[in-house]
This record gives sequence, structure tokens and C-alpha cells, in this order.
Amino acid sequence: MSPSAQLMPCERQRGFSLVELMIAMTIGFIVLAGIGYLYVESRQAFRSMDNLSRMQESARYALEIMSRDIRMAGYRGCASSSGDFNNTLNNSGTTAYNFGLPINGYDGGGVGWTPALPADTGGLNFTNPPILAGTDAIILRGAFGGGVTVTKEPGKTSADIKVTAPNDLEPGDIVMVTNCKAASVLQITAPYGKGEENVVHNTGAGTPGNSTKDLVENYSKSGGELIKMQSKSYFIRNGASGRPALWQFDNYKPVVNGVNPAEITEGVENMQILYGIDPPGAPEGVVESYVKADAVTDWNQVAAVRISLLVTGNDDNVATSKQKYNYNGALVEAPDRRLRQVFTSTISVRNKTQ
Repeated sequence: MSPSAQLMPCERQRGFSLVELMIAMTIGFIVLAGIGYLYVESRQAFRSMDNLSRMQESARYALEIMSRDIRMAGYRGCASSSGDFNNTLNNSGTTAYNFGLPINGYDGGGVGWTPALPADTGGLNFTNPPILAGTDAIILRGAFGGGVTVTKEPGKTSADIKVTAPNDLEPGDIVMVTNCKAASVLQITAPYGKGEENVVHNTGAGTPGNSTKDLVENYSKSGGELIKMQSKSYFIRNGASGRPALWQFDNYKPVVNGVNPAEITEGVENMQILYGIDPPGAPEGVVESYVKADAVTDWNQVAAVRISLLVTGNDDNVATSKQKYNYNGALVEAPDRRLRQVFTSTISVRNKTQ
């Protein structure tokens, strides 16, 4: 065999040329870039959808919680739309115990709030952290939950009321006894166990305690019932994550960190509230105008509440640029690239529209 014949197989295995290698690498880079682009876009789409879902969930939950309390504001059982109302509590005019005023709010426009945030019992003068400037706050008072039937009342000036058992009443509870003619708010004072039939409301005990035992009406003679009362505030301040959140405060319960006030949901950056006014002389239960808290002259004329929440996403750099959105009558540019969405709901105050 000649030497040239022996070298021929080696000559046929020359490998890739530099041009071929460059073309192959270019095609590979193009494919990798396409795959990387699809991954980034898919991840960005997932982040956007995840943030939108969380924002909608937060707004839905916040509005549901507040709507329930707005609907029940001023509820007095059968006596909601008429009848005498009697508050026997000490300090009945303070923020926590003023059950004769179902709703009142505070407009956060400008450098402060109008009216000024209350600083008395159940006030909103939080400092650590404070309520966020420029956001509104609202206080709601009324009965909630199911009631128990009044079976016997020795007299309207007696400190005892007999009710059906079992029940979840306890000493210290603030309750309302009501029928179609009248309603009276009192505090249970006697140390008895759950489920017992006797509700005692003596003077000289409890916080705030009762100023009198006289309930104006004998509720056992006309189908009376006894219902627990609540007094709650809603406002915006920074939450545990350091971001703005919606908070709920039980106005006449002790301030306990992590319990009261309670963080309802994070990501609620702002809350603006308008109040629907049903003025005297107009058809009952018909709202004629919506105004801010600083323009309400009589809170007992409020028949509806319109809440507008500005909710932000959890993650930054989700939007491709800083969003511009309409909120509270103005076009606003976001300070970052978080997603933002406005959720608005109008809730009727049942006590005023029935």
C-alpha cells in the first residue's frame, strides 16, 4: 500500500472550519437568547398575575370586613328606625361608647384630619406607628351577632334581666336590650359563668360601668332581646412588613400589641371615604349627595358609605414603568414600579335605608 493511500482517511477527517464553528455558536446563542427571553417573560407574567391576584384578594377581604360593619352600624333590633335610645354607660359621649352616633369619619386631606382625630377613650391618636397622613379613617358602632330573648325583667330600674340560655354573655360585655319601642345600652357587671340566665347591670362596677340601672323600658313585656355591641375603627398605617396596611381597632378593648389594633391586610396604601347624605325633607333612605367627612354636618344623616382603596402589589419592578392612575379625583404617578389598583365599593347603612 502506498503512503498516499494510507493518509487518505486522515485527510477526510478535517473537523469544523472556523466559519462553521462561528455559525454554529451564533445559532446556539440565538436559541439560548430565545429560551431566556421566553423564561423572563413567563416569569414576569407570573409575577404580574400573582401580584394582581393578591391585590384583588386583599381588596375583597378588606371591603367585606368593612362592609359588614357599615351595614350593621346603628342597628338597634326592632327599634332601629324608630323608638327611644338610652345609653346608660359612664362616659357615653366618648369615642368608644358613643353608641348614639353609629358612624363618624375623619378626612385626611391636607396636613391633618378634619375633624381632628379623637384622643379620648377609643381615640385614634396612635404613634407607633401613626396613622398615615393623607388617608381617611372611620368609626362604626352598632349591634352584631345573634341576640338572646329577654324572658323576665323585674322592673325597668332593676339591675337584673333574665335571658334565654345557653348564651355566650360574660361580665364586661357591653350589650343592648331592645324591642320595637326602645333600646338601652348597658354593661354586664356581675361575675357569673357563661350560659347562665341572669344578666346583672349594677352601677359602681366595671369599665366604663353603668351610670344608672334605669333602662327606661320594661323589655320583658314586649318581646325584648339582648344583643352584644361593638365599636370599631378602620384606618391605614404601616404594618408588620413595613408597608401600609388596613387596621381594625376595637375601640373599648385594651391596646395589646399584635392583637388590638389588628392588621387586617397589607398592601392597602390609601383609603378615601365619601358619605352619602339623606337630608331631612327628602324621601327616606334616598342618598342625595356624597361628601367628604369634613363636609358632613349631621352624622345621623349618613345613609351610605363609599370606600375607595388604593392597593399595591407585594413586589417591586413588576410594572414596566412607573404607573399613572386616577385616585381621589387626581392623576397620580406611582413612586415605584409596583402594581397598583383602585377598588371602590358603596355600602348602604341598613338602619338608614330600611
